[in-house]
Amino acid sequence: YHTLPDLVAAAAPCSHIVESGDTIWLSGILAADDTSAGPEAMDSITTETETCLRLISRMLATVSLTLSDVTSVLVHMTDLTEFEDMNVAYARFFPPGREPVRTCVGVSALLEGARIEFTCQARHPSLAHAD
Repeated sequence: YHTLPDLVAAAAPCSHIVESGDTIWLSGILAADDTSAGPEAMDSITTETETCLRLISRMLATVSLTLSDVTSVLVHMTDLTEFEDMNVAYARFFPPGREPVRTCVGVSALLEGARIEFTCQARHPSLAHAD
C-alpha cells in the first residue's frame, strides 16, 4: 500500500497504489491530483488526459513500471462527445501493440470539476508467471 504525497494530492483516505503479487492497482486519477500541474491542466479534455497519463506514468515509476505494463484502464468521462479528442491524446501514451484493455463510461460529474478520471491496473513483468 503506497501513498505518494509528492506526486498526488490527498483527496480521500485511500492508497494511491496497491501491490499484490505481480498485480498493481492505481486509484482513480484526476488532472487536479497532479501536485505539479497548474490550472491549465484543466483547460480541455486533451490537457486533462495528458496530465492524468503523465501522472500515472510517474506513479508507475515509483514501483519500477511503465505505461507498457498497464493491462487495464477504466475511463470515466463527463462528456462523451469529447471521446475522440481524449482518444487521440490517450493513444500517444501507449506503444503500438501494448495498448491495455479499456472501458470508457459516461458519468454525470467528477470531483474537482474534472472532465475525466482514469483508474489503472498493471502487471509487474519480473514477477509475472509464464502465461
